[in-house]
Amino acid sequence: MFVQMKRYLKTGRRITLLLVCLTSLLLTPGTASADPGKTDTLAPAKPAGASVAPFGKPIFNIYARLGPYSPADRAKNLEEKILNISKDPFFHSDSIRLFAGETTYDVVYGQSVLTSVGDADAAAEGTSRELVARERMAKIIYAIRQYRMVNSPSEIFKNILISAGILLLLVIVITLVTSLFKKISARADAWQAVLMQKLHMQDWEFFNRQRQIRILLLLIRMVKYLVILLLLMITMLGIFYLLPWTKVFSFKILGFILDPLRKILHGLWDYVPSLITILVIIVVARLIIRFFRFLKSEVERETLRIPGFYPEWALPTFNILRVLVIVFTLVAVWPYLHGSGSQVFQGISVFFGIVFSLTSASSLSNFMAGLTITYTRAFKLGDRVKIGEVTGDIVGKTMLVTKIRTIKNEEITVPNTKIMTSEVINFSTCAPDLGLILHTTVTIGYDTPWREVHRLLIEAALATDQVLKSPEPFVLQTALNDFYVSYQLNIYTRSSNGIAAIFSQLHQNIQDSFNNAGMEIMSPHYRAVRDGNTMAIPEENRGPGYKTPGFRMEGK
Repeated sequence: MFVQMKRYLKTGRRITLLLVCLTSLLLTPGTASADPGKTDTLAPAKPAGASVAPFGKPIFNIYARLGPYSPADRAKNLEEKILNISKDPFFHSDSIRLFAGETTYDVVYGQSVLTSVGDADAAAEGTSRELVARERMAKIIYAIRQYRMVNSPSEIFKNILISAGILLLLVIVITLVTSLFKKISARADAWQAVLMQKLHMQDWEFFNRQRQIRILLLLIRMVKYLVILLLLMITMLGIFYLLPWTKVFSFKILGFILDPLRKILHGLWDYVPSLITILVIIVVARLIIRFFRFLKSEVERETLRIPGFYPEWALPTFNILRVLVIVFTLVAVWPYLHGSGSQVFQGISVFFGIVFSLTSASSLSNFMAGLTITYTRAFKLGDRVKIGEVTGDIVGKTMLVTKIRTIKNEEITVPNTKIMTSEVINFSTCAPDLGLILHTTVTIGYDTPWREVHRLLIEAALATDQVLKSPEPFVLQTALNDFYVSYQLNIYTRSSNGIAAIFSQLHQNIQDSFNNAGMEIMSPHYRAVRDGNTMAIPEENRGPGYKTPGFRMEGK
C-alpha cells in the first residue's frame, strides 16, 4: 500500500510539473523579446554562459573559462561525461564526491574529474569555490537520478500503461462529448422562443429564424470540433511527457502552441491603451452624430425653426455633417491602429488615393452640383418640372443624380451637372398659393365677333375640372394673322401634376362650346371656297333644315 501511495505521489508531482511548465511558458516572456540592454541594478550582470543540458533540460550554467577551454567547451565535455555515467549499470550516487585542490574544487566520479570550479567560476557566481562546487555536484546527482528513474524498465512500463489509460479515457470523453453535442443540435428547433428577433430590410428578411438556427448549428459544430481538438492536444502532450524518448518533443510542441498565444496576449495587453483611445474617439463621434440626427428630426418636424434654414435642407445637411464626422474620426483613429505605419497600410492608402483621384472628377462635379441644387431649392420631391426636353415629376434626389418620372411613367436619370447647365421650369412652386397659369391658343376667322369668342372660351374653361373660378380665366388676342385671329385662353389651376388631363378636357370643352354656338375654329389653317361648301362644324350642330348651299352663277 505504501508503494502504491508513493507511485501516486510521483504521478501527482509529474502532473503538477507539467502544469507549472504550461503556466511558465504562457506567462513568462521569451528571451528573444527581452531587452538586452536592461540589467539588474541590485546585482552585477553575469557574463554570457553555456548551459549544461545532458538530458535536454539545463541543470546549470558555466560562465568562466578554465585554462584554454571556453565555457561552451567545458559544458559540452561535462554533458558527455554525465551521459556516460547515467548509462553505467553500477552507478551509485555516493561515487560522485568533492575533492579540494590547491586552486580548484573538483567534482570527481571514480578516478575521473567531471568538472572543476576555479576562482573565475566563483567570481562569476558571486560566492566561494566550495559552495559552487557543492551546488553543481548536487545538481548533477539529482539529474542523473531523475534520468535513471524515468528510464528504468518498470517506470517505462508504468508510463505506457498510464498512456494507454489516458487514450482509453480520451475515447470515452470524445464519445460523451459527441453524444452531448448531438443532443444539443437535436434540440435546436426548440430554441426558437429564445432566438433573437428576425432582422429584415423592407420586405427582405436577411436574418430570419431558419438562418439563425443554421448559424447556431454551425457554431455548435465548431465548438464540438474545438473541444475535441483541445482534448487531443492535451492527451498528446501528456503522453509525450510521460514517455522518456518523447519528453523533449512535448516541450517543443508546447512551445510551438503557446509561443504564438503568448505573443498575441502580450500584444493585446500592450495595445490596450490605444484600443481605449480608439473606443473613446468612436463613442464621442457617435454621440455627435446622434446629436446632429436629433437636430435634423426637430428641423424636419418644424419644432425647431432656424431663420433662413428650410426643413428640406435638414436631411442633406445631416448627411454632409455625418460624412465629415466619420472622416475626422478615421483621421483621428488612424495613428492608433496597429500597423498603420507599415508599408502594407501605406500601399493600401496610396492605392485608394489613386483610385479616388481617377474616378472622382465627374462624381465630384455632380456632388457639388447636387449641393447647389439642394440649397438653391430649385425643386423638391414630387414637384412637376421641365428640365431641358424632359417633363415629369421629381421622384428621387441624390448628390449625384436626379430621377424624373414622365407622364408616360418613364423614369429618366439626369446627372446633376446637366441640370446646372439647363433651365429648370418648376410648375409646382407657385401653384399652391398663386395658382399655375396654363394657356392654349385657338384661331378664329375675322368674320366671327371677338367678344363672342371670348365668352365661348371662358365658358369652356369654367366647365373644365380643376380650373379655378377665382382668379377667373381670361383671354388675350395675341396676333392678327392673314386669315384668322389668335386667341390665347389663360386659366388658373392648383394641380401642377394634372396638366395633361386639364389640357385634354379644356380642348374638348372648347370644341363643344364653339360647335354648339355654330362657329368654326379656323386652326391651324383652313382653306375652302365658301360658296357651295358644307359648314365645317359637326352635323348635329348645324341646326334644323340646314342645306348645303350650291354654287351661284351670275352673268352679265
